[in-house]
Amino acid sequence: MAQIFSIIQSLCRSAIACDRELVLHQIERLSDAYKLSGDDKAAASLKSILSNAIKKQEISSSQLSISKALGGEKLLSSTPTPVDKETSAPILEVIFPTDTTISEPFFNEKIKDAVDSIIIEWKNYSALLEMNVTPSRSCLIYGEPGTGKTHLAKWMAKEIQLPIVLAKLESIVSSFLGTSARNISNLFKFANRYNCVLLLDEFDAIAKLRNDPQEVGEVKRIVNTLLQCLDERDTIGFTIGITNHEQLLDPAIWRRFDVQIDIPKPSNQVIRELLNAFLPPLTFSESELKFMTWCLAGSTGADVEKWVNWLKRMKIINEYKHENLISLMRRYILLNTGRISKNVKIALDGPNEILYEILTGPDVEFKKKEIASILNITPASLSKQMSKFKNI
Repeated sequence: MAQIFSIIQSLCRSAIACDRELVLHQIERLSDAYKLSGDDKAAASLKSILSNAIKKQEISSSQLSISKALGGEKLLSSTPTPVDKETSAPILEVIFPTDTTISEPFFNEKIKDAVDSIIIEWKNYSALLEMNVTPSRSCLIYGEPGTGKTHLAKWMAKEIQLPIVLAKLESIVSSFLGTSARNISNLFKFANRYNCVLLLDEFDAIAKLRNDPQEVGEVKRIVNTLLQCLDERDTIGFTIGITNHEQLLDPAIWRRFDVQIDIPKPSNQVIRELLNAFLPPLTFSESELKFMTWCLAGSTGADVEKWVNWLKRMKIINEYKHENLISLMRRYILLNTGRISKNVKIALDGPNEILYEILTGPDVEFKKKEIASILNITPASLSKQMSKFKNI
C-alpha cells in the first residue's frame, strides 16, 4: 500500500506540472477518499501537495501579470551588466528572488500595514491598470542605522517576485569629473530596460542638498542627473531609496517618491518578537526574556541580533555558560557600551540590591520570583539579600 501511494504521489506531482485544473480536482478527491478510509497521514500529504501547487500557480500568475503589465525585458543571470568605464568595476548587482531566503521583517503593526498595502498594490497590478491607475512606483525608506531598512526593501522585492537591481554606489561615485553622473545614467538605463526593483541603498551619497556650501559643483551635476533619471523612471518599474540621513537629501528628491516610510526603532513588543526569532536553539524562561527585553529597550533590530549572537558564544564557552543572565548582561555592556541605554547601564553598574529595587519598582514591575528565576536562586534567598541591604 505504501509503495502504491508513493507512485500516486509522483504521478500527482508530474501531472501538476501540466497545470491542469482537472488534475487538481482529482487530487482533492483522492485526499478526501484517504481521509474517509482513516488514512489521515496520506490525506494530509496529498493536501500539502495540492496547497503547494495552488500557491505556486498564484505566484506565477501574479508574476506573469506584473511582467506583462510592466512591458520590459526579463532579466537573466546571463544578462550583461554595465561597468564604470575608468575602473571596469560593475555599477550594479542583480539579485533574483530565488537567490535569497530572506524572512519577513519584524515591525510594529502600523509599519506592517503600510508595507503590506504597497505589496498588495503590486500583486493587483492588472486590476489597477483596468482603472487606469498603477501601483506606487517609488518608495523612500529612512530611519536610524540597524532598523532593518535594507532587509525590508529586499523582502518587498521578493514578495512581488521581481529581481533587484542593486546600485553599487562605491563604483558609481567617481573622482573623475562627469563620470558619476554618467554612471547614474547608465544604471537607470539598465533598470528601465528590464522588469526589476531598482534599489538605491545609502541613497544620500548621490542625493545630497545642492545648496550645501561644503559641496562642489560636481554634486549639483550628480543630483540633477539623478532627478532627471527618477522623472524618466516615474512610469517604469519600482524604485526604492534607502537612507540613514534623510536630513541630507535635497528637497526635490523627496518629491520624487510616491511613498515615504520612516522606520522607527523597535518597540518592546517587537524586541520580544526579535528575541523569539533569533534565540533558538537557546531556550530561556519567561522571566529571562522579560529581563532581556527591558535591557534592550531602545535598541535597534541589529543591536538585538548582536546581543543574541554574543550570548550564544558565551553559552558555548565553559567559563561563562553557567553564569546567570544578569552577570552576562553586565559583561556584555562592558564590551558594547554604546548599544545599551544609559538608564539600564546605571542600573546594572550598581550593586545587585540597587538593581533589585529598580526592577521591582513601578516603572519596571518585576516580581521577586521573576528576579529570583533570572538569578537561579529561590525567592527566599533573594528576600534575605534584599533585607540585609535595607538593614545596612
